[in-house]
Amino acid sequence: MIQTEQPDTVNQLPVPDKAAAEHSQRVKQCVVDKITAVGNLPFTDYMQTVLYEPGLGYYSAGSIKLGAEGDFITAPEISALFSQSLAQAIIPALDVIDHACILEVGAGSGKMAADMLPHLDSLNSLPSRYYILELSADLRLRQQQYIKEKVPALYDRVCWLDELPTQLNAVVIANELLDAMPVVRFKKEQQGISLEYVTVVDNKFHSQFIQDESDVLYQRASARVAQMESDGLVLELGYISEINFNAEDWLSSVADRLEQGVIVLIDYGYPQHEYYHAERNEGTLNCFYRHRQHSNPFIYPGLQDLTAHINFTALADCAIKNKLNVKGYTSQSNFLLGAGIASLVEVVAAEYIDKNNIAAQMELANQVKKLTMPYEMGELVKVIGFSKNCQVEFAAFHFKDMRDHL
Repeated sequence: MIQTEQPDTVNQLPVPDKAAAEHSQRVKQCVVDKITAVGNLPFTDYMQTVLYEPGLGYYSAGSIKLGAEGDFITAPEISALFSQSLAQAIIPALDVIDHACILEVGAGSGKMAADMLPHLDSLNSLPSRYYILELSADLRLRQQQYIKEKVPALYDRVCWLDELPTQLNAVVIANELLDAMPVVRFKKEQQGISLEYVTVVDNKFHSQFIQDESDVLYQRASARVAQMESDGLVLELGYISEINFNAEDWLSSVADRLEQGVIVLIDYGYPQHEYYHAERNEGTLNCFYRHRQHSNPFIYPGLQDLTAHINFTALADCAIKNKLNVKGYTSQSNFLLGAGIASLVEVVAAEYIDKNNIAAQMELANQVKKLTMPYEMGELVKVIGFSKNCQVEFAAFHFKDMRDHL
C-alpha cells in the first residue's frame, strides 16, 4: 500500500465525520467491553477486534478502504500492468497443475481479478475457475459489482468462497493479505520477553507489557524469540517488535489443503536478519488513515488500517515444515521485470504515442515508477513462491532470485 503523507503528530490527521466518529466509538466500546471481561487484552486480540469484528471492524464495516477516497492504494489499483504481469508469471504453473484453478485470497476491490482474467484469456491460459476467498461481505459485494461491470463475459468464471476448500489444485495468490493479520507484539526484557496488552485508563487505551509464563501465546512467542537468539539474533533490552503467527498458521492451513499447486504471496516485509535489525527497535507496526501514515494504533479504532511487515524467513521456514518447496523470493520490482512488465509497457506506450496522448504517457510512466522504483513499492514489497507436487519454474523469480537472503 502507498500512503501520500506522514503526519508528525496525530493532530494532523483528518477529523472523521459525525457518522464515522460514532462508528469508531462503537468499536471502542466493543474493545472496552472485552477488556472489562478479561482484564488486559492481548494486542493481537485488540488488532483482531478493530480490524475484523463482525459489523464493526475496519475490514468488516462498509467504509471505502482502497483508492483516493480510502486510506491506502495497493499495486492492482495503481495499474493493470501489475495484475497482467502476475498473470504471465503464473502461466507455467497453470500449464502443469491438473484441472488448475486460481484462488485469490483477500481480493480488495476485485481489480486484480478483473485485470488478470482478460489477459489470461488473450494468452489462451484461462483457468477453469477463478475463486475468491473474501470474508468481508461488504468487499465481496463490491468485488462482484466491479468484476461484472468490467469483464461481464468472464464473470461466470468467478466464484466466491466462505472458507478454504478441503482440497485444492490451484495457483493461490494473495497480495497484501498477510500484513493485515493480527500480530503478537513483544519487548525484550532482562529475562526473556514480555507481550503487549491493551488496557483502558481514563477512557483511553494504553499499552502495557506483561510477562505471563502461564499464557500459551506467551510460551509460543518466548520459544520463538529464544530460538532466534540461539541462531545468533541479538536483541537489545527494550527492543520491541512483532511475530505474525497468524500468517504462519494461515500458510500451514493452505499447505494442508493443497493437493497440487503453487502459492504466490506479495507483501511488505524483510528477511529475518533485516526484520529484527537493531535500528528497527520499535517494530514495523503502521497505521493508515486517509493516506496518512502514523504509529498510534489507538487512534480512531475501526476507521484506520493496522499493518505489520512480514518476516519472510519465518514464512519460508513454515513452508518447509509443511512440505512446500520454496521456489523463489525477490523484490516486487525484480518479479515484475522477470514476468515481462517491460514488454507490456512498450505495447501500451506505443498506443499512447500513436495517439499523441502525452498525458497518458506521463501517467503510464508514473504508474511504472510506483510499482518498480526502490523508494516506492519496488524494493519495499517482496514476492515469495511455494510449490507442492508439481514441477514448475518461474521466470519471474529467475530475474534476480534472492532466496539466499532468507
